[in-house]
Amino acid sequence: MSLVVIDGDLVGFKASAACETRFIRAVHKASGREKEFKHRTEFKDWLKSSEKWSADDFELLDDRSVDPIENCLHTVKVMIKTITEGSGCSEAKVVVQGDGNFRDNLLLPTKYKGGREDTLRPFHLKEVQDYLVRKYKAELAHGRESDDVLAQYAFEGFKSGKRVVQATVDKDAKQCMGWLYNWDKMDKPKFVSGLGKLELDAKNKVEGYGRIWLGYQCLVGDPSDSYNPTEIAGIRYGEKSAYKDLVEVTTDKEMWEVMVKKYKEWYPEPVTYTAWNGEEVTKDYLDLMEMYLDCAHMRRSPTDKLVVKEVLDKLGVEYGNS
Repeated sequence: MSLVVIDGDLVGFKASAACETRFIRAVHKASGREKEFKHRTEFKDWLKSSEKWSADDFELLDDRSVDPIENCLHTVKVMIKTITEGSGCSEAKVVVQGDGNFRDNLLLPTKYKGGREDTLRPFHLKEVQDYLVRKYKAELAHGRESDDVLAQYAFEGFKSGKRVVQATVDKDAKQCMGWLYNWDKMDKPKFVSGLGKLELDAKNKVEGYGRIWLGYQCLVGDPSDSYNPTEIAGIRYGEKSAYKDLVEVTTDKEMWEVMVKKYKEWYPEPVTYTAWNGEEVTKDYLDLMEMYLDCAHMRRSPTDKLVVKEVLDKLGVEYGNS
């Protein structure tokens, strides 16, 4: 038996987003007349060609047209079937987000995934999520993210030698040991193990797999999840900088030495900052490394937490006084 564990959150979002068309309505403030545009760029282009109006003359309203829910649920069924077949597995399990996520309580300067709170969610998303639970008996991820649960299944397969494939397009999964299937980019699943490596793809973007991908994420953060390790320091440090610092790494010890070096460089002294919830916090560079590691690390069990000092001691990495 082979099992594919599917990221139901992504399936639900993609399916429900595909079943609606977003547009904006430009409402003329003086007359109340409206004109529709595909997006704000189209509106701005139209405005440039007009000698009569300015942006101040209009109020822009986000709107959408939505397909019937039956169309959306059909899309879900097709996606689940296609992903299962593409993974080469005989059985499928779907995972969706349940209650709570420990990362929401991290004392980051910007709340974890806080940038998504004002985002317009697909109209049918909630109904699709309920459908995944009802029809596919989807497992609920409580206290952590669906990504963590997928990582746990993949890692358990890795340890046991069984073919358990996590199917997701989320880049966090590239750090996880075991079988991975990105249905948007892969023809078939890829087996991830060991330290791994970083490389530049055809578009000169940083790619990678294995534990080094976790080290990379711990250095660059993730704007889509609203965390940036250099935010408090006010330092610019991007993907190419992290690639340059890590690309020659050949052991876990070397990777963690790079991480210690960079965090100590960014935060040579303890810093006091205001967290997203208004709380005043003081942390040294090791505390900050652990906080951002908590953001990036996919937990392979509900209690699978990486403690930075324990990892450094185990690997024999010198870190001195923090």
